Amino acid sequence: MATDGGIFLGEYQHSLDPKGRVIFPAAYREQLGEGLVMTVGVDNCITVHPVPEWERVIDGLRRLRSTDRRERMFTRMMTSMAHPDQLDRQGRVTIPARLRQYANLDRDVTVVGADTKIELWDTAQWERYRDQAMADFAQTDHPFDLGGF
Repeated sequence: MATDGGIFLGEYQHSLDPKGRVIFPAAYREQLGEGLVMTVGVDNCITVHPVPEWERVIDGLRRLRSTDRRERMFTRMMTSMAHPDQLDRQGRVTIPARLRQYANLDRDVTVVGADTKIELWDTAQWERYRDQAMADFAQTDHPFDLGGF
């Protein structure tokens, strides 16, 4: 589910077609109408940003220090691996080979709503990550102010 406020929610199972395309859930498509930018994400997933959100990501990257090796490397990887695109009429996008390789995407893809962005995961890798994260979550004291959560 995606809401009008630019929030992507939920988890959807899809498959790559032989051309390396994945279909996006109908609930996400309107927010991607202006285009999207996909790039490497942490934990070996691909992040997909609507163009307006990508502009905010770039603003954040520009605030990183070019004199710090880790911050410089992070900026380079995010921007050098970035690929702008548009959904086709069927709501699909072609994932470049270098991004498919990075995220180990071969066939089964889980499309994950992650607030202002979408993540694309190899399904087996996502299930391992999600299962461990849920086990950790169940044992976590929540020290965060989540507005009455």
